[in-house]
Amino acid sequence: MDKALNPAQLEFLAELRIYLDGLEPELVEATRAENIADPMQPREHGRRFLRRLGADGWLGISWPREYGGQGRDPVEQWLFAEELYDRRLPNGLLTLNVIGPTLIRMGSAEQKADYLPRILAGDIVFAIGYSEPDAGSDLAALRTRAVRDGSDYVVTGQKIWTTGASVATHLWLATRTGRPEDRHRGITMLITPIDAPGISVTPIITQGGERTNAVFLDGVRVPVSQRIGAENDGWAAVTAALNFERMFYHNEPRWELRQLTGWAAAEGLLTGDTAEARALQEVTGEHAVDVEICRLFALRGAHMLADGQVPYAEASANKVWWGELRQRICDTGLDLIGVDGTIAGGSPYAPAHGHLDHGLRSSPVWRFGGGTNEIQLDIIAQRGLGMPR
Repeated sequence: MDKALNPAQLEFLAELRIYLDGLEPELVEATRAENIADPMQPREHGRRFLRRLGADGWLGISWPREYGGQGRDPVEQWLFAEELYDRRLPNGLLTLNVIGPTLIRMGSAEQKADYLPRILAGDIVFAIGYSEPDAGSDLAALRTRAVRDGSDYVVTGQKIWTTGASVATHLWLATRTGRPEDRHRGITMLITPIDAPGISVTPIITQGGERTNAVFLDGVRVPVSQRIGAENDGWAAVTAALNFERMFYHNEPRWELRQLTGWAAAEGLLTGDTAEARALQEVTGEHAVDVEICRLFALRGAHMLADGQVPYAEASANKVWWGELRQRICDTGLDLIGVDGTIAGGSPYAPAHGHLDHGLRSSPVWRFGGGTNEIQLDIIAQRGLGMPR
């Protein structure tokens, strides 16, 4: 992996590690415990941790200096996100790594001046308002309606699978302003405070135990000034944000493989010259190679962004590989552990701290979360291989 990084990037990584090692242990441990419990929703300690990083100038690694960032390249932003994830600490997730860069490219001067400093200070958390009960994989079928009324839009509809809405400050909201038959050409993106009158958030608990949400919008007024780009041209903002998001898929399989190999080593299953040990060494070795491929897929996307390219097919390839690899690793772990592997995390009797059971239960979500794998394969075929629709 180091051979894919230049000396400046390796120096940056060393500086980052020195900084993180020097943070107060109490803050780090409280944040880590909270983040392991639910990495998608930074709460009290996670928000305090991100504010500390923001105050010390460690957020917005690849953001231009004119917007308060460090002006580094996307590879270093990727390294920042990976290092924090490896330490099980929040890295800004969608807000810092997805919404911020999209705003830099597509937001108005007023929006940049308003939101970017607050993102870098750790004061704003976005949730993504894309999917609806009848518009998930086919996002162009969304129905949440935004009707122009003077200097506002009046928004009515429902969003679903809106992870993080319960702790977010704002919604990155896709709405229908054109006719339904306009599909992609009739979508408008709006920035909406989560506490705006008319918004209500209802929890949905997934089979993996994570909380996601349904968001109901009843006559919510959103100023026109909070629109991203032109009316009916929001699809460009949706696709830009999704490509940034998919570039950061790669860390979870490595974490789950560590849980698997750590448990197997503690049980003495990886040592000895038995057929069982050799078979397990072989399969975990194959998983380790696949994890490294996943990291290199993601790093390739970061290098493309650094070169001014958009990794459409490459980001989709990474997303497919990541989602399927998670399931393979957890399948191996639970096949090996047996029935005890279903003991939930939090129990002192849970093998591998329950992480493999949790990973397997949550992994189906990631085969469609962020865009179904089937749709990603279409993108790879069309964008990457030049095949017809």
